[in-house]
Amino acid sequence: MSNTTTYLRMVGYVLTIAMHVGNLAYINTGVKPELVNDPQLKSFSKLQPRYFTCWTFFLQIVHAWVGLICDGLILSNSNNKVYKLPKHLRGFRDTLFTAILWPSTWVVFSVFWPLYTYDRSLIYPDFVDKVLTSTSNHIMHSAIVLVVLWEVCFQPRIEPRSHTRNVFYLTFHFLLYFAVLIYTYIERNVWIYPIFAVLYGTIYFPLIPITIGIMAYSYYTMQWKLSNYIWSSLGKSQKIR
Repeated sequence: MSNTTTYLRMVGYVLTIAMHVGNLAYINTGVKPELVNDPQLKSFSKLQPRYFTCWTFFLQIVHAWVGLICDGLILSNSNNKVYKLPKHLRGFRDTLFTAILWPSTWVVFSVFWPLYTYDRSLIYPDFVDKVLTSTSNHIMHSAIVLVVLWEVCFQPRIEPRSHTRNVFYLTFHFLLYFAVLIYTYIERNVWIYPIFAVLYGTIYFPLIPITIGIMAYSYYTMQWKLSNYIWSSLGKSQKIR
């Protein structure tokens, strides 16, 4: 793999960090003084760490930092023909992306925009516009897809023979988030996503986690087909244990 690919990957990491950190800084410093005591916005602000979108772009930042460290080590040891990344560092980077970040990003994109288009109040109440601009909205729900696609295009991946470990991490991540949702409802008597409140108590409510689970596993599988297609010509599609 050429250094050009490594540098392009690093550019993506730097842009990812700058985009998300810059957006967070803008959101937190751009609130108008008259909105500081708005009860809806105060509640929204306190619950921000419990939104799945926030989990996802935070993990994109973490992955980008780890990716920069890995590629920095690769470049600094480019003269060592037998150099390999530390096993646990490489494993953390790859598992974070394949098992959690890729499927999570596509779930955010695929759930948010159809609901936003159909009835935005189900997923993105009007009062949020007071603090989140259209640009911020697209950074958190659209640009995140470009981030993971860039990674797949410039980071060759080898499909494992067994997906058990990745599926375990994927399942744990989504179950943990649903536990946070339920805990928030028990603690505050509020569903942070309005669609849950609309469907709660109906036969359709259990379909939400089931549908999201199916989507997550489908996207997890899709990444290998895409990665193998991109890298097969370079001999990167062989399987390992």
